[in-house]
Amino acid sequence: MARNIYCALLAMSLALGAALVSEPAHAQESATAAARKAYAIPAGALGETLADFAGKAGVTIQIDSAVVEGRRSPGLSGSVSVSEGFARLLAGSGLEAVERSRNIYVLRTAQMESTLPAVTVSAAVAEDATSYTARTVSIGKTDQKLKDIPQSVSVVTRQRMDDQNMTSIYDVLENVTGVVTTASPMAGKYFFARGFPITSLQYDGVPLSRQYYSQASSLTENMALYERAEVLRGAAGLWQGADSMGGAVNLIRKRGQAEKTISATVKAGSYNHYGAQLDVGGPLNESGTIRGRAVLDYDTQDSFIDFVGSKNTTLYGAIDIDLTSQTTLGLGISYEKTKATPSFAGLPRYADGGSLNLRRGTFLGSDWNELNNQQTRVFADLTHRFNDDWRLKVGAVYMNERNDSLYSYGEGAVSRATGTGTNRIGVATDFRGEHVGLDAALSGKFQAWGRRHEVIMGANYSNYISDDKYAIATGLGAINVFNPNPYTPKPTMASLAALSNLSTGAYDVTSKGLYGTTRLSLTDPLSLIIGGRVSWYENKYDSVSRWGAGTTLSKSSGEFTPYMGLTYAITPQWTAYGSYTEVFVPQSQRNAAQQTLDPIIGSNYELGIKGELFDQRVNTSLALFRYIHKNRAVQDIDSGLLCDGDYCSRASGKVRSQGVEAEVGGKITSRLNLTAGYTYNTTKYLQDAENEGLIFNPQVPKHLFRAWADYRVSDAISTGLGMTTQSDTQGRDKTVVQGGYTVWSARAAYRIDPRWTLALNVNNLFDKHYYSAIDRRNFGSLYGNPREVMMTLRGTF
Repeated sequence: MARNIYCALLAMSLALGAALVSEPAHAQESATAAARKAYAIPAGALGETLADFAGKAGVTIQIDSAVVEGRRSPGLSGSVSVSEGFARLLAGSGLEAVERSRNIYVLRTAQMESTLPAVTVSAAVAEDATSYTARTVSIGKTDQKLKDIPQSVSVVTRQRMDDQNMTSIYDVLENVTGVVTTASPMAGKYFFARGFPITSLQYDGVPLSRQYYSQASSLTENMALYERAEVLRGAAGLWQGADSMGGAVNLIRKRGQAEKTISATVKAGSYNHYGAQLDVGGPLNESGTIRGRAVLDYDTQDSFIDFVGSKNTTLYGAIDIDLTSQTTLGLGISYEKTKATPSFAGLPRYADGGSLNLRRGTFLGSDWNELNNQQTRVFADLTHRFNDDWRLKVGAVYMNERNDSLYSYGEGAVSRATGTGTNRIGVATDFRGEHVGLDAALSGKFQAWGRRHEVIMGANYSNYISDDKYAIATGLGAINVFNPNPYTPKPTMASLAALSNLSTGAYDVTSKGLYGTTRLSLTDPLSLIIGGRVSWYENKYDSVSRWGAGTTLSKSSGEFTPYMGLTYAITPQWTAYGSYTEVFVPQSQRNAAQQTLDPIIGSNYELGIKGELFDQRVNTSLALFRYIHKNRAVQDIDSGLLCDGDYCSRASGKVRSQGVEAEVGGKITSRLNLTAGYTYNTTKYLQDAENEGLIFNPQVPKHLFRAWADYRVSDAISTGLGMTTQSDTQGRDKTVVQGGYTVWSARAAYRIDPRWTLALNVNNLFDKHYYSAIDRRNFGSLYGNPREVMMTLRGTF
């Protein structure tokens, strides 16, 4: 199956590239284009004046930012048709605007067959693909401006991913305001916002549960498929149900463009890191009603850790078809394969929690460590526009995932006196998982009480089933952490199981719900958003291990999650807001009466102000938040050992996360792109039998600041500089501490000609020594990457 999918995607990409050789025919000028209107467009930067005119004319124009860079327009005054207006704005530039299909224009020169759709203008809004922000996001099921959403939302655009060399979902999340990642003992990571985990991902608005594995997290996600990531922090129960404690991450995949695009990238860097990517897209017929996209991405690298390395191949194909002028069908398929020699579980520490100060390349695994991961994803969505006000979108995602691994690692705190205490653990896994997700949303606008309002009604469903086998053996011998020997006999899953036993696990996680919101325009500046969700959730896990067989079940039916928000437009640029929303988390623990505990209930309060500045090129926000969870299970010592020979639980735990977030992002000037975010966050046990008054999530720093800026010095040269700085953190074992640290990164780029750009990225510029993750004394301390250099050559055609 994998070979067939691989070949099909490769053939699709080659066919798409061949189809793009021919130029689409010019469409007839539309009625909108022929109509004459009066305009007053002042002189200014060419790209901005074209965007301004297109917005006022009600048409779309697609622009390669490199073509308009440094150019100016004389402006426009008078009554003209759309074509005449573009001609006057472009006078003397050697450029022309050509209408490719109804109300869609492409900027081109006589020498250039086509251009990249780097800027899209729709109605009065121009989306600049070279910016570090987006004018609108779709994480709330419809396209909304960030300042109109009464919760904290960040955007990581394709431009920023390319500038900072972000290739994985973790690269992205580790650069988002307020999001913290911690290492999993396996290949993946866990991520948190406001102290609470995010356990699902959305794909174009369709949520899937992604962090349920029998042994830790193995989640991987190559960002080569995606145009941008949208991250909502705080309770996201309205859109996702139970899998939404920390927030939501919505990945927007690449689509076929209205104009031919070919992008080629090659890169080489530290630790034998090499990669190549081909991204091809454009119309597949003369009218442009069928558009395609294909991406081929290959990456291979070693590591600063001895023996460690990986190879990743990702193929992606997509097609969008305008079935009618009002209905569009989108289809996509991807295949991702990773083969790696991994270092799992990190390093141990001294028994008192102190660092061993080992060499950063220390490897406590075996030379036969191996990991094989394969993912196949199928995407489909259908969008029907009834009219300018009403739209129905139905989306579906299927994912088949397989993780096989055989590895060893060191576990056990080290005695300062003897230098011993760490033993070799052997692990073999065979994980199989299938994900299915569906989402349907009807959105529209209506008139009532003399004002115009908005409504969203929808339903979604997701299911994850797994068939997992694993063996964990502890009898593989002692490790000298100061002089480890990786050359040990290679076991099999059967031989490891013989030392312990073969364990199995099977998840069946189902989430479904009905949701709806209404945005009521109370006055011109004041809007009230009210809504809610009714959810049904079930998480069943069957397991067989050395400790016996059992089934755990978390279940909730008809759970109602309310949502309410207020926005007040202080000025056209500034909006104040407040919101209240909830989340619920079903629990599997039982009380002394053998009844399953009620779900955890979370309440999220947020107040803030958002700005849309510099002609909508920059988004800013300042938020105060308080997030409280109650009914958390705590051990009921007084009831005795009534639950399978162990203590039962009672729902009395209560925790609080609160703080401040500030963020700014976008194109400050035509030369300066900037993103910066600061988070002050404290978490605390308010009620707990053992931990009351203590920190709830010690792995979340109290202070976290991230920034990155890219400045275009001239038409050919640009430079970038960024930093991450955070205060100290603790592991789950409170004796394990990582002090605060700051890590810098930098970039220099040279535009060789309008098509080719050469860039040099340096991460950890000053080679800071620190632990990027800490956990316990017996394992889980991972060094942050040393200084790394990456050279990238990117061409667009």
